[in-house]
Amino acid sequence: MAVKGSKFKPMRVIPHSPARRVLRYGLLILVLLVGFPASYFLGAYQAQLGQKETEEKLNRQSQQLAGELNQELTLLRTNAEVDRQTMEELRQLVMTQRAQISASERDLRVYKDLLAPGGKTNPQGISFGVFTLIPQKEKGHFNYSLVVQKLSTKEGDFAGTLDFNIIGQQSGKTQTLALNQISAQTGPNIPLDFKYFQTVEGELILPADFVPQNVGLSVKGGDKKNIVETQLEWPDSSIVKLK
Repeated sequence: MAVKGSKFKPMRVIPHSPARRVLRYGLLILVLLVGFPASYFLGAYQAQLGQKETEEKLNRQSQQLAGELNQELTLLRTNAEVDRQTMEELRQLVMTQRAQISASERDLRVYKDLLAPGGKTNPQGISFGVFTLIPQKEKGHFNYSLVVQKLSTKEGDFAGTLDFNIIGQQSGKTQTLALNQISAQTGPNIPLDFKYFQTVEGELILPADFVPQNVGLSVKGGDKKNIVETQLEWPDSSIVKLK
């Protein structure tokens, strides 16, 4: 029987269940046991993904840098090759100009002989024009070119021979090599037959231990008498092997 004026609070009876409590704690422990390894492996997986992305980024940067370096290296090589070709062209130009100056000086001497009173040793004014030597890639290989010309127009065609020798040092001794010994020239004397000029050219190969110093030239007429002879210095720059 309720007393008037007092509040009634309903009461709930909670049954006592130790097994449920044990099950609850067991589930909590199971969640913890599963959650910690899962969190660890998830973090490791994310770290691995981040490392892989970083490596890929570094690889892309390295490849880009390597490509830029290769382009710069190619450009430098191209510029170096252009510079080398330019220097070689300038060197050849200087050699040609020196040869032309030497030829002009020889022509001047021949003209003076022609104009000299009683000058009969070289009535046709035979002279040596431009002489050039161009070194090839192989050591000791050269392309040569020599112009033999007639300055006087009073006479007819000229017929004679040319002696072409290379003078230098070999094994510490002075050695003279005829052109036919070091080239495809078949005989010791080169036939000459021209009205105004004749160009003698080809390739010569010097022995490995031979150091050239001078070029000996001599033109003989049909009577086998010397008409003109001279010695030219071997160009120092032509001894250098091209790269």
